[in-house]
Amino acid sequence: MWVRPLDAGTSARARQSFATRRVPASAMRTLVGGAVRPRSGDVVLARVERLGHHRRIEQPNGRRSALHLDDTVVVAYADRYATDQFESHVPRSLGRVQLVASGGIASQALSQSRSVRRATDIVPLGLVGDEFGRPLNVWDFRMPDVVPPAERPRTVAVIGTSMNAGKTTTMHYLLHGLSKIGVNPGSVKVTGTGSGNDYWVMLDAGAHRMLDFTDAGLASTFRQPIPVLESVMTQLVAQLTTAGCGVNFVEIADGVFQDDNRMLLTSPVVHDLLDVVVLAASDAMGAAYGVAHLRELGFEVAAVSGMLTRSPLAIRETQEATGLPVWGIPELQAPELVIPVLGIDPTLARQPEPPPPAAWPIELEGLDPELIELADAELVDAELADAELVGPGRHESGSLLHRAG
Repeated sequence: MWVRPLDAGTSARARQSFATRRVPASAMRTLVGGAVRPRSGDVVLARVERLGHHRRIEQPNGRRSALHLDDTVVVAYADRYATDQFESHVPRSLGRVQLVASGGIASQALSQSRSVRRATDIVPLGLVGDEFGRPLNVWDFRMPDVVPPAERPRTVAVIGTSMNAGKTTTMHYLLHGLSKIGVNPGSVKVTGTGSGNDYWVMLDAGAHRMLDFTDAGLASTFRQPIPVLESVMTQLVAQLTTAGCGVNFVEIADGVFQDDNRMLLTSPVVHDLLDVVVLAASDAMGAAYGVAHLRELGFEVAAVSGMLTRSPLAIRETQEATGLPVWGIPELQAPELVIPVLGIDPTLARQPEPPPPAAWPIELEGLDPELIELADAELVDAELADAELVGPGRHESGSLLHRAG
């Protein structure tokens, strides 16, 4: 094993990824190489050797930066499970690996969907270490733990029948509707692969607090021990509660049959944390089986949403098969529907604030432009007359023409 200083120029040129965003640049002082076996979460400096499926890297601020040959990136080793992209594991050495997620995951690709290109190849230049040559791991920079409060608000899980079933969109619009009436919804993503897409979407939707497993010290949750996932989930929900959220939303990535999820959904810890489930599904058959399966596991399933709501016929089939409300986007962001079904405290809601007034009078839209011009000209004449009374140098025109010009 060898340890070398990481010079400031090399560090500045390398683009840091979202998955490593909690690791400060000031902590990156050395490179560690040679006969070293990387661990999940280890931070690595790598060079782009061949461009494949992922041609951009997501930076900590959400910017998706275009990659070129020989660009350097700061990413994290982790496993990945994505039915529509790659399955990958952390390798045993610092040899060539693949960029298997744009959020910044380095891993050895084992299989891939036929719908994607080969993964982008990257060559590790060394594990990123501290001033003493100790490799940095994203776990070392996780949020400080909080003591879970004795009481917490209603906690709603959004679970999908599979990847791309519509979980993120479902949670997005649930949050958006509730945020408009002051409920202060919080959002956590407890499993998945490090990526900022869901993170920014929930903040845009009005989340009072948004966190994911990368805040809890994991670059990816695939193949992590169940006790670790239980601890991460407990901490993330506790963080929402202590932040003052009126309702907690929890997204569990992928589908109910994903390897980790099958074990996680039988965990007593998870059952104690979740009060009710909204199932996202791609079709009526998946919805019917998913609802039945989750009920067998002991969960209360309150509603169905997801990709199937694009089709009125699929909605009808799902309603008949499950007997549950089926929510498309309009229903998801309608608090009067959502609050009673999900059991959210109705006293948290307030009347939504009216939208701010438009700068251009709405009542003038559709009128004859000549009439508008005539009215504005009369306003200018009146202001000029006022200006003569006020005196030179003291008049500020407020006419539509002067503002437009």
